Amino acid sequence: MKIVHITTYAPNRCGLYEASRDMMKADTIFGGHEVYTVDGGGSNGNETFEGQISQTDDRNGFKITTVHPDILMDADIVIMHTGINDRWLVKTQAPVICVVHGKPLDCFRPEEKGNGGSYSLYEYIAQWPRTKKMLYFWDTYYDYWRHLFFKKDLVLKYPVIDCDRFQPTGETYQFTNKGDYNIVICDSIREDINMFETAIACLKIAREVKGVKFHFFAVEEPIKHCWETIFNSLRELGALGDVYGRVTNMDHIYRAADLIMCPNRIVNRVVGEAMLCGCPVMQETGALTQIANYYTYYPAPDNVLEIFLKFKQDHDNGLIYRDKISERAKGYFSMEEYSKVMNQIYLEIV
Repeated sequence: MKIVHITTYAPNRCGLYEASRDMMKADTIFGGHEVYTVDGGGSNGNETFEGQISQTDDRNGFKITTVHPDILMDADIVIMHTGINDRWLVKTQAPVICVVHGKPLDCFRPEEKGNGGSYSLYEYIAQWPRTKKMLYFWDTYYDYWRHLFFKKDLVLKYPVIDCDRFQPTGETYQFTNKGDYNIVICDSIREDINMFETAIACLKIAREVKGVKFHFFAVEEPIKHCWETIFNSLRELGALGDVYGRVTNMDHIYRAADLIMCPNRIVNRVVGEAMLCGCPVMQETGALTQIANYYTYYPAPDNVLEIFLKFKQDHDNGLIYRDKISERAKGYFSMEEYSKVMNQIYLEIV
């Protein structure tokens, strides 16, 4: 089949793009389809801009080149990761699968506050007769989305991730301010996670454990004063490592880290990518955290410290087996398994 993915072209800069790239790779290599990539463009305030054409992303043995939106006229299936100007969509009546990359609360809360309208937009897209499926990951969100999607839900339990890129061997990041225990926090701040509680837990650990360094990535820039106070407190305790905004090649960082602390209650890409690289993950207890290595309740710093000490003991005793962590993770994020499910869906809707 000829499948056209509409996405936001932003290699190494956007989680939505990286997720769509992995889905395109699965469709191509394991699905056996003819796959095309259209950059949907976007907006910057009141200014809109067209998508890029003939841009190439060639990484880890898989190459993507963005093409002109006219390709939509020949599509058998359109997969929308993001929107595109209506003048292109009206040129085709190919069935649409809309991929809901946003999380329910992270879509709802900004709209409630008058900032954007992605929550209502998903409902609008689901009403299109040509929209056959509203695809999202994490079945724990089913009750949060089902009232919007007119029984078009397509729920996959885990995201699909490129296991060739995220693996234990490969280039490794060199921490500028390295410790005996290098802990990475790299989730973007969103409405549906509590990064503040995670930071307070870091302070609790830093007061009790010598040699620990907390490295923060994907920090919003410029750094707000409230966050500076927390970073300064960690610095005074000798526990502040590297602090950066968005960076490229997160696989290098996962290989260098001793532990990822993730405030998400779902198995998001941070969890999956880190574990595929062999890095253990500490995650908030929740319905879908049952593949992580250490579970805790982030609102309770004492509990976080208790679980961290368990990690420290395992680390000191050589009981963290990175190859085994990676192999176990492959069973959850397989492109091949994803393709088997999607190929059946494609046959049903064409």
